[in-house]
Amino acid sequence: MSELNLNASDLRAAYRATGLSERQLSCLGVCAEILQSPDDQNYMKILEAIADQFGAPHAALFAYRSGRLRILSSVGGATITASRQSIKANLAPFLKWPCKPYIRRSPKNVWLFYSINPGFEWIIPVALQGSVIGLLALAGFESQFPPGDREQQLIKVIASMLSGQILSIHTETNIKIKHKQTQLSLLSPREKEVMSLLPRGMSNARIAATLGISPGTVKTHVERILKKLQLEDRTHAAALAVELKLGNSGC
Repeated sequence: MSELNLNASDLRAAYRATGLSERQLSCLGVCAEILQSPDDQNYMKILEAIADQFGAPHAALFAYRSGRLRILSSVGGATITASRQSIKANLAPFLKWPCKPYIRRSPKNVWLFYSINPGFEWIIPVALQGSVIGLLALAGFESQFPPGDREQQLIKVIASMLSGQILSIHTETNIKIKHKQTQLSLLSPREKEVMSLLPRGMSNARIAATLGISPGTVKTHVERILKKLQLEDRTHAAALAVELKLGNSGC
């Protein structure tokens, strides 16, 4: 926490020298305070502060991992799902290092928001140690002027502050995945085969026919899977199989 204070203080001093206004410096201070708090609504509060600073009706924050964008929070209009193929193609240049923020002036087609004729759509990569780990995005009102040089300096600082928060999400995800993979190691090869077929909605009889075993054996395997992984029912087992990309579970 003290490190974040120091960083925020240093940033304020450095950017005061480059001419940021007191209001912009105040925004930095607000963002730093929000990021220090343990509140579950941190991302929403950060976006509200950013939207207020730039006078933008739409703002969104995404985490980026393994080729996928996941929405963390948004304000204003609902965000378009970033997993759609056309949007992936548009965003690709901003998800690979080196990349820079990009302002789309009066775009005809908005990439990330349900917004008609915004004055601008602003895509800001959130990067850490040469890797893009998230995206910050804003969209303006119709005919709203795009942000100027000072606003662009400010958003770069805010994006760098957000990188630590997004990194912590990736770290938590890694821990959860490792834990689940450890659990998965408790299963026998045959139990993994059975579990991989659960997302298809197969009955025990169909799984038995697919694997060349009896329905009774499948039932026993399912019971053991639920017990070993401490799951409530086969629906939870199916969901976990998909999450861990077990066998053919993604089909």
